[in-house]
Amino acid sequence: MSSQRRASSTVWLLGVILFAIVAACADGVGTPEQSIYVQEAWRLDRAVSGHRVHVLEHGVACSACHALADGGVGKVAPDRCAVCHQKEAQIQHAGRQSAARLGAGVRADCTSCHAFTVDGTGHAEELTMPGQVASLAAGGSPHGGRAEPPLVHTFGPGDCKRCHAQAQGEIPAVEVHGTQDCLSCHHPHEEQVPQSAPCEGCHKDIKTAHAGAAKTPSEACQTCHEHQHATALDARSTCVDCHTKQEPIVPATALFAGGHSECLGCHRPHAFQAEQAVECRSCHAEQSILGGGRVAEHNRCTSCHAPHDVKAGPERACKRCHAEVHPDHPERAGGCTTCHDAHPRGQHGRDSARACSSCHQFAASDHGSHGGTDCIKCHKPHDFGIQLSSAVICQDCHAQRVQQVSLNQGHRACQGCHRGLPHRPETLLAGCDTCHAKEHSLVLSGHAQCTNCHEPHSGARSADCGSCHKLQHATAPAGHQVCTNCHEPHGGSPGVRACAGCHVPEATSAHGHLGGQGCLNCHRPHGPEGPAQPPPCKSCHELAKLAGLHQIAKHQSCERCHAGHGDQPDLARNGCLSCHTDRKHHFPDAPRCANCHLFTPSH
Repeated sequence: MSSQRRASSTVWLLGVILFAIVAACADGVGTPEQSIYVQEAWRLDRAVSGHRVHVLEHGVACSACHALADGGVGKVAPDRCAVCHQKEAQIQHAGRQSAARLGAGVRADCTSCHAFTVDGTGHAEELTMPGQVASLAAGGSPHGGRAEPPLVHTFGPGDCKRCHAQAQGEIPAVEVHGTQDCLSCHHPHEEQVPQSAPCEGCHKDIKTAHAGAAKTPSEACQTCHEHQHATALDARSTCVDCHTKQEPIVPATALFAGGHSECLGCHRPHAFQAEQAVECRSCHAEQSILGGGRVAEHNRCTSCHAPHDVKAGPERACKRCHAEVHPDHPERAGGCTTCHDAHPRGQHGRDSARACSSCHQFAASDHGSHGGTDCIKCHKPHDFGIQLSSAVICQDCHAQRVQQVSLNQGHRACQGCHRGLPHRPETLLAGCDTCHAKEHSLVLSGHAQCTNCHEPHSGARSADCGSCHKLQHATAPAGHQVCTNCHEPHGGSPGVRACAGCHVPEATSAHGHLGGQGCLNCHRPHGPEGPAQPPPCKSCHELAKLAGLHQIAKHQSCERCHAGHGDQPDLARNGCLSCHTDRKHHFPDAPRCANCHLFTPSH
């Protein structure tokens, strides 16, 4: 057979086959024995809108959409649609479901929205006339001999809720806007990925600048309303999601159970600016405030509380206004609010600091220490620390004592003697002997109580010796009334200073060198032994044993020639002439009478 005849036979055969397919598509179905088998479902599917438009209205051949094979008419792949609908085929929709149904890489299945079959829709279908479905199923003519089959009403392209009435993966179910025509907002064939219509098209009355920088109004809305069909309740959680990563950063402590449980408790939807926030007093109307009604800054909650961290301590806020106040109360105690209750309960003590004794419980009240002294008498507000060595604190109450200890270097530290300072100074910490051990070792029993003689703060003598030793003081010779000139004050011994310390000439005289008790051989310093006058010379010098002219009665008054300390008399002529005036012309040139008139033994 020539090539021309073979080509002619092939064309003829294809024509017969196509004719058979079109005939089958138009009215009937093929049989398994035929080369192309058209399934029984075609009786209904051809009346569905998709087939009516393509086959009946535009005469599109089945092979243009379906892969024809001996086993029947195959499924339609999206790339077949793209041959005619290139622009529309760019849409990306339900990609995961499409890939599962038609294979990897398929981004959308046109038949998901455009109905071509009755089966698989998951919904009841209606014919235009009752009973037609049953007639078709029994093999009857679907259109009663007419040229057109009846229209079968199935889902249409705008019937999105047949799928989106339930959540589709990460896309929530359509709840908001569900009563609207989907295609009034969505124009799926105008963009590759279906987009919503601009929000401002319908929501002209809603204005918000929140997160709107460099964004369209719709993009600003979608910052919070991530899914336009989800309820507004879903948008509430987006505040936390954004503000943990974007400025202003809101700490996790901003929300807490039983208080600020959600952002919309203070911020109203679409009015997020700080100045638009709900007043704190709308919830905290009964909250008492330190200095409320008197201090304007205290009446503004945000003066002390960070709106997004209200449970944090306000210590840093205090310093913003009270920068000049530098309390030295220990930081570990909690700062300003340790003493100043920011929200005192009740009206009593609203502007007062807490009692010191509420923390320092060694005292029953703020007047329970230091002899009933109020704490703030010694501890000044914001200047609580006290150095025990600082006498300035004590000055107000103990001015005299402070003055006294200022004169005594060793007594300036009150705690050196007083036990329990600063709050319990009732008893002494130690006796005087703790520091004055040497003096204590010298004292006689009558001198053991130091304060009998000494003022305890200055250490000065508060009583003289005569207050106890009255007789001795009364009988002491002139110049000897200051007892400590001779006596050691603590032991009372008279050896502090010898007589020679004051009476040098007397101590070098003949009597000053006598043995025994020295000066006390003749002198009594004070009673009770008797007067302080020395004994007569004859108590030691026997007249019968004196030599020379001492035997003459007139010469036996020792003091007429001798000084009291046994020194030799003045043997010059003038001394004798004081008595022997009639001898002025007796050897007037002689210097001494004793050269001839002897008072000492001659040899």
